[in-house]
Amino acid sequence: MKCKHFRIGAVTTALILSSSSLFAADTGSVVTTQQKTDTSAQVSQKKIDQYSDKTQQMFADYKATLRQLDSMRVYNNQVERMVSKQEDELASLHRQIEQIDQTSMEVVPLMLKMVDALDEFIALDLPFQQKERTQRIASLRELMDSPDVTTSEKFRKVMDAYQIEESFSRTIESYKASLKRDGQTVTYDFLRLGRVALLYQSPDGDETGMWNKQTHTWETLPESYRASVQEGIRIAKKQAPPALIKLPIYTGETSL
Repeated sequence: MKCKHFRIGAVTTALILSSSSLFAADTGSVVTTQQKTDTSAQVSQKKIDQYSDKTQQMFADYKATLRQLDSMRVYNNQVERMVSKQEDELASLHRQIEQIDQTSMEVVPLMLKMVDALDEFIALDLPFQQKERTQRIASLRELMDSPDVTTSEKFRKVMDAYQIEESFSRTIESYKASLKRDGQTVTYDFLRLGRVALLYQSPDGDETGMWNKQTHTWETLPESYRASVQEGIRIAKKQAPPALIKLPIYTGETSL
């Protein structure tokens, strides 16, 4: 009987040891599995974090793009308004250019007539400063033919010439010039009194004369006018104060 009991105990002990071995094996397997699961979870979490970061960056980029689109839309609207305004201004400039062209077509013939009229006036006027005045007319004619000068500048030059001629009516002056007398060219002192009288006198005072408006010739004056003309020349040169002097003046058919 004792011998049989021993065998059962041995079998029980063997079963217990076997169960312990199996339990230890199962426990190790569970630990390994858990470790793998934890590692896999960490990897998954890392990927999730990366995806989250990328998603947030993409969302931030998206919002930035929306802001840029809004800014571009506002800018484009402003540019469209500017372009529209510039087109209106361009159309206005075209209209003004057409008007200027039309004005030029009307003004240019007028200026040419003004130059011709001034030339005729100088030819009929007292023959003072002839070289200067005829040169001014020649310069105006050359200016009229210049394509590099604007119409406004041409008109300004013509008006300047008219103003210069007009000023001669309100001034007196004395200057030196030459006349042909008895086949000889002689230099005289000239005295111009506005456009009323033009007189001359030789430097030595021996010869005094004036321009006759009726005959359009130079004629010699009596000796009695010698001192008056000489004094008038000194006054015009500002070498003497203004004073009353007796000078011959043609009025109509007579001279005073």
